[in-house]
Amino acid sequence: MNVLKKISPLPLGGGSAKAQVHANGASVEAKVKGWKKFYKGTITGFDAATGTYSVEFEDGDKKDGVKGFNIRAKASAKQTYTAPDGKTFEDRAEFRKYVSETFYSFHERKGESLMKNAGEIDGQTFALRGLEECEVQLMDHADQVLVDGISNCKILIGPSSESVFVRNAKNCQFFIACKQFRCRDCESCTVSLYSKTEPVVETSTGMRFYPYAAAYPGQAAHFAKANLPAEHNHWCNVFDFNKGDSSIPEPHWELIPESEGWPQWSLGGDGAENPVPKDARAEVVPKEGGFAISVSQNEAQTAFDNAQQQTAPQPPPSLAPVPPAASATAVPVSETTAVEEASPTANAGEASNIATSDAGAAMAESVDAAKTQDAQQTEE
Repeated sequence: MNVLKKISPLPLGGGSAKAQVHANGASVEAKVKGWKKFYKGTITGFDAATGTYSVEFEDGDKKDGVKGFNIRAKASAKQTYTAPDGKTFEDRAEFRKYVSETFYSFHERKGESLMKNAGEIDGQTFALRGLEECEVQLMDHADQVLVDGISNCKILIGPSSESVFVRNAKNCQFFIACKQFRCRDCESCTVSLYSKTEPVVETSTGMRFYPYAAAYPGQAAHFAKANLPAEHNHWCNVFDFNKGDSSIPEPHWELIPESEGWPQWSLGGDGAENPVPKDARAEVVPKEGGFAISVSQNEAQTAFDNAQQQTAPQPPPSLAPVPPAASATAVPVSETTAVEEASPTANAGEASNIATSDAGAAMAESVDAAKTQDAQQTEE
């Protein structure tokens, strides 16, 4: 018995076209029959009928008919980040942390003289944490400045274009120029102050204020870069967030009369300058900038911490007052701050963007989130 077998017809046109995986002009590594190693080259053509490539190698050798399995995409160089001291990182988060802690903060020091000169902060955020019996001179303009957990220190903070937060400070002498001054949980501190907006005192006692009286070379230019009009000083328009709260020892704050003496601090020799007239005063005006007075220090501090981690803007905040809650846990500035994407082998320019003024906008926009967190803590 003869069995007829069905024979499938051959496809017309010699078979279906092969898909091109590696585009013309792509940098690849390839080899041909008889080669043991892959060599760098460029795709110059593709034969759809056979699914093979034409490759021109770096030495000028050209090969056709290279099969796809003998071609691999060229490995891209790893992106690296270079700190101002030349140290390189492949991990961007580690790079940011190192730069912030090494160049934009002083922390956990005792009995030391600490200094930053012009150009060493250059408009970035800065942090002072865990200092005891130290003298600090920040003779440059900055963005936000956070001061936390210090005692028995003498500190100069040059013009800050945003807020200066002082928290958990005791028996310290400050010379501060800023857009907005805020303190919380502080005790027995003297503040020689320039503030573009009304200073805010919260859950603090024995805070004493007098006009800004620090001088150093180039300070007038730093005031201009920080957008601080020297003649417009709110040093005496203090807002007490806890006025009338008998649980906090009085006086919460007071103004030092000139007859008692307003100590000066002059640094840098004959070139030292202070552009702020000692009699400069400003009338209270609404919405001058910074956080609204009705926003508690805890809310503002939480917003400061949160803003360092934000990458997208949030809706404008509601500025209705809320009761203060327990202090938020401080987030190290080194783990924060918006930074622009670096190109491969980024130079120190990347480092200088570790903390940009974008964080200032994000900080103000995150007050709503801070209030929600405070309200939850209060309910608990």
